[in-house]
Amino acid sequence: MEKDRVLIIGAGSAGLLMAHSLKKLGISYTVFEQDAAIDARRRDWSFGVYWAQSRLGECLPEGVDEKTLREKAQVDDYVAQEDFILPTFNAETGELMKNLPTPCSIRLQRRRFLKLLSQGVDIRYGKRLEAIKTEGGVVTVSFEDGTTEEGSLLIGCDGAHSKVRSFLLGPEKAALRPLPLLTSAAVTTLPHDTALAIRKIHRRHMNAVHPSNGSSGWISIQECSDPEPSKWVFLMIQSWSDTNASDLQSPETKPDLSTKSAIVQDMRKRVGVWEEPFKSIWQSIPDNAPAWHTRLSDWVTEPWDNKSGTVTLAGDAAHSMTFHRGQGLNNAIDDVCTLLHALRDHYSPSNTDAPTPFAEALKVYEANVWERGKTAVLSNTKNSVMLHDGKNMAQSAAIRFGIMPRIVDDDGVRETVMKA
Repeated sequence: MEKDRVLIIGAGSAGLLMAHSLKKLGISYTVFEQDAAIDARRRDWSFGVYWAQSRLGECLPEGVDEKTLREKAQVDDYVAQEDFILPTFNAETGELMKNLPTPCSIRLQRRRFLKLLSQGVDIRYGKRLEAIKTEGGVVTVSFEDGTTEEGSLLIGCDGAHSKVRSFLLGPEKAALRPLPLLTSAAVTTLPHDTALAIRKIHRRHMNAVHPSNGSSGWISIQECSDPEPSKWVFLMIQSWSDTNASDLQSPETKPDLSTKSAIVQDMRKRVGVWEEPFKSIWQSIPDNAPAWHTRLSDWVTEPWDNKSGTVTLAGDAAHSMTFHRGQGLNNAIDDVCTLLHALRDHYSPSNTDAPTPFAEALKVYEANVWERGKTAVLSNTKNSVMLHDGKNMAQSAAIRFGIMPRIVDDDGVRETVMKA
């Protein structure tokens, strides 16, 4: 076994940023990805960096800066300034509810971001994890193709349905918690005039909520390099509570949303009670738009046994949360940067007193992730539920504080801002 080798499961944002951070420290690593290629999955979306910009900068590959991100991974070529905002509208009246500050934010197209991060990284594709064994300070992973690999540390960056988390906590404790919220999304082009109308409201993103029927709708630009507006691509996400009595369908008559066209038809129908221009914008989604539907879920972070400093988690595997305040990627970046600092201060390959080379660094890292992750997951779930409840919508963290990481307690508000 190569000395102090780190095995990373998952070539998503957290896994690839983790690989580059280890490279900077001169620590040997290999990334194992179950897909056949970095762009094998057809579904794409975008995500925002709202408060972790400086931490992201610490984890990026050598030679990659914000200018490179803007040119190769951002959804547009715009440089957001301190006054950049996210307009949030009342879909029932069409009026502006609030301009939420998003200072200097970055919005990245996921597939392009991963392609950028994958350059120069040792990635083994087609590696679907089957089993994990730890013994004597060595972690051994087995894959479904019959191969095995050994290392001194395994980092599970394998997403919300993490097999590494299941290994550490058991299937029951590691299982996602289904939430009373449903969502449908489409990544699609729109008619020429509709595309122009959206970007007249805001050049990058906007949100709308309907207090009476407890629904919300997010729209953001996904690709706009072509001069013809009808070729611009938008990310459009609806979400709603499936326990809301004013939902369009009773439980007995809920539609079959197993096909893309059915999902699109349902999205159009749901905005029938929305005010213009939002109703027309959503109803312009074409029949053949790539679309998907799912129930939202979360996993509330709890401490795990890191097997004497040989196995840990990061990203969605460590804290799977709802998306309505855009906290997932920011917390994943925070994970990577926190471990980078912990390794700089506490990793010593010559320290024979430690049970494993990474044990002391993991103590620092996991103490941070366990507290921050639990707080972030619970606060984001509470916000999402409130955002789809007309009586409490205005008090949700999304409306009151926007995307900055402030936490809403049962007793009110305590301003807990994660370090940027």
